[in-house]
Amino acid sequence: MGKTFISDYKEKDKIDSFFLLHKKNLKLTKHDKPYLELGLGDKTGKIEGRLWERAEDFAGAADTGDVVRVTGSVEKYREDNQLKIDFIEKADEGSFRQDDMVCVAENRDKTREDVLSYLESIKNPWICLLVKRFTSDETLMSLFADGIGAKRWHNAYIGGLMEHTYEVMRVVESVCELYPEADRDIAIFGAFIHDIGKVLELDPKKMEYTDRGGLLGHIAIGHKILVEKIRKIPGFPDELGMRLEHIILSHHGEYEQQSPVLPKTLEAVIVYQTDDLVSQANAIKQILTSQAAKEKTWSNFVSIKNRKFYIKDFVADEKKISKKP
Repeated sequence: MGKTFISDYKEKDKIDSFFLLHKKNLKLTKHDKPYLELGLGDKTGKIEGRLWERAEDFAGAADTGDVVRVTGSVEKYREDNQLKIDFIEKADEGSFRQDDMVCVAENRDKTREDVLSYLESIKNPWICLLVKRFTSDETLMSLFADGIGAKRWHNAYIGGLMEHTYEVMRVVESVCELYPEADRDIAIFGAFIHDIGKVLELDPKKMEYTDRGGLLGHIAIGHKILVEKIRKIPGFPDELGMRLEHIILSHHGEYEQQSPVLPKTLEAVIVYQTDDLVSQANAIKQILTSQAAKEKTWSNFVSIKNRKFYIKDFVADEKKISKKP
């Protein structure tokens, strides 16, 4: 059985294919009949699915993070394609290609070179020693290269963590040129480590939180990684260590965003604001890219942002608005 991809689906298509299961909720209709609400994905996108018959029987068939075989048909619900599911089961190993299940960032080798180039430009001798502690850790750097930026909202694909980190470092560099009062080396290294905890928070193959990630979160995990690296450098200055720790601990910016502390240094503010800007821009780009071909003026409603986005004339392949004078 060949894999059919979500991006190619049309209304009334019959589907018998494999997907990564992102979401599974057993719910009740207004008449108290159980049904399954499912979120499915492959390397080309995501699609919602509903299983209306024998929902309780199928509820235990698979868990989020599993690859599943699904049969059903494509229907229109509001503005989106949706699967009406007849059957779902956990897929047997070897019956699908893992590479078909998840999206992979482009130009990962080039992105890695760019990240290392920024790190090599750091002049502070203590931070240079710390850089070597990170870059010589082959296991950590391999996890970093394969990591996902988030489970759903931004850079949610293999290599997305490294891509997001590079983008933050690139913008931080420009901001530091505009504000030379900032310690550029601290800010650049802070941009590199701000999300490093995601290497252990998220499983890139399952696109799901690890047990450690669910219990601790990437801020606590990343802080621990940094502290352990610093401890291996005799005489590392306490204040410099605190300023770097502070960037990790404050990079979510607000208590309401699960930040343990608020940004209280110029470098921490720069990293926090840049991280927020870059992650939001990437997420909106993905919305524009995935929906632009449907000749719509507005995107579907994005519940996490409580709005629709204006997508008229967006050219997905050129990543820009097409308006010639």
